[in-house]
Amino acid sequence: MTACGGDTTLLDTDALPQVEETNDGNMGAPGTGWCDALAYLETAKLSNAADGTTGDQYVLENGDVVGATVFVPGGGDYPDASSMLTAIKESVDECSADADNGDYGEATSEPISGLPDGAVGFTFTSTSSNPVEVGSIAFAETEDGRLVGVGVTHSGEGEASVDVADLLSTALERAADVDATG
Repeated sequence: MTACGGDTTLLDTDALPQVEETNDGNMGAPGTGWCDALAYLETAKLSNAADGTTGDQYVLENGDVVGATVFVPGGGDYPDASSMLTAIKESVDECSADADNGDYGEATSEPISGLPDGAVGFTFTSTSSNPVEVGSIAFAETEDGRLVGVGVTHSGEGEASVDVADLLSTALERAADVDATG
């Protein structure tokens, strides 16, 4: 992800806890948890909406996986970021209905508060997993009409080492400097 000749990433790695590994995040941000419909949407549809989807994922020293992706609308079913956000909400609704039917064991989804206007975010918790797995993910439209997705997956006791609302704020601030043209 480069812009104007320099390397710019959606997240400030200096502000993250100790990073052990960096991976390609072009297929979407982590944090979809047990929500298969959202994971499919993110990896198979949003990431292929148009050329230029780019991102990074970071495995932290404590095992949390943090990442951010910028999706470029314009292809397939998603002509703009608004249509992408609608598809995300529909996927989460589908997962919530499946969870209510017991399809995911003991699983919950909760909206994330404190996000910027127009942003959507959810925390997915699976208490059926051993250890408990919690994924949090949020999406928002950038000033230039792209879509940013950020997330964190945490397993075990305690809370994730980063806050998704903070990740989203950082990604939105830095998105204009991220070249998503490949």
